Amino acid sequence: MFGATPRLRLLVFLLAGILAISVVAVVGIKKKETVDPYLHTSLRKIAVGDTLSPGFLFEIDAPAFEFVRGGTGVVREGNVLEFIVCKDLEGMVAKLPGTQIGVRKEFTPKPMHLALQRIKRNGVVEADSLPRPYPLVLPRLLSANQIDLQAPGAALPEIGWDAAAIQEAKLDFMPQKEGESFRLVKSAYERIAYVPKHDLSPEARLNAKPEDYAWYLIGNKGSLQVVDLTPGGDFMLHLIKSKDLPLIGAFTLVVLQDDPVARQIAHPVIGHVVGMARLNWFEYANSYVQACTAR
Repeated sequence: MFGATPRLRLLVFLLAGILAISVVAVVGIKKKETVDPYLHTSLRKIAVGDTLSPGFLFEIDAPAFEFVRGGTGVVREGNVLEFIVCKDLEGMVAKLPGTQIGVRKEFTPKPMHLALQRIKRNGVVEADSLPRPYPLVLPRLLSANQIDLQAPGAALPEIGWDAAAIQEAKLDFMPQKEGESFRLVKSAYERIAYVPKHDLSPEARLNAKPEDYAWYLIGNKGSLQVVDLTPGGDFMLHLIKSKDLPLIGAFTLVVLQDDPVARQIAHPVIGHVVGMARLNWFEYANSYVQACTAR
């Protein structure tokens, strides 16, 4: 019995040594830290490119939106417009105040915009890997050298529905010879409306679908239906309408209603429809918005 004691003591010492080495090894291994791929900064610094981040991932304090419709939102800083996109952004925007949002800076399609991907509140991620909207709706913003600022002004809102007014408008705004271009003019409308198209049947008007709606420029004596409008132009017209602002831009009158019976009909909201016009571009903040398809 006494002969086994030294061996037992040696075994205890060996076990103690192994345990000590294991403890030192475990303590010496540092836990790998998780690196947040989103770099916290401001929206303005992202927009002007002052701050860089791998993968163009940034985190910003949720901004106050100027306008949101569908999957596209506008943030206005002074006269500078920035766009943030996310599927069903309109449905979630009320929950964003007080959060930090993770966004990815994207350059195509233009203009530069931010895709919302993550929502974090009080340090806890509430939503991640948020999808992009489809289709993606963004307006095309033009610089001053991309538009004709010297186009003549014209009182389009004064076009009336009587025969004399229509004849005068034909001479002033429509091509007079074969091959002659339509005339681009600058004008302004105090009122615009987004309603079911005036020439729908009563049944179709009662069950109007999104594609059955159109924008109308409401003048003093007659209205013009807007045609060839881009999705981005439509988005920005809804912004203009929500702010109850006048529409100031450049127009091309493309059709005048020749049927006097049709012109005599006073439709709800829009009154007498006297023709159709293309909205080439219009002003908002410090930007010019292309509103029609390029030709």
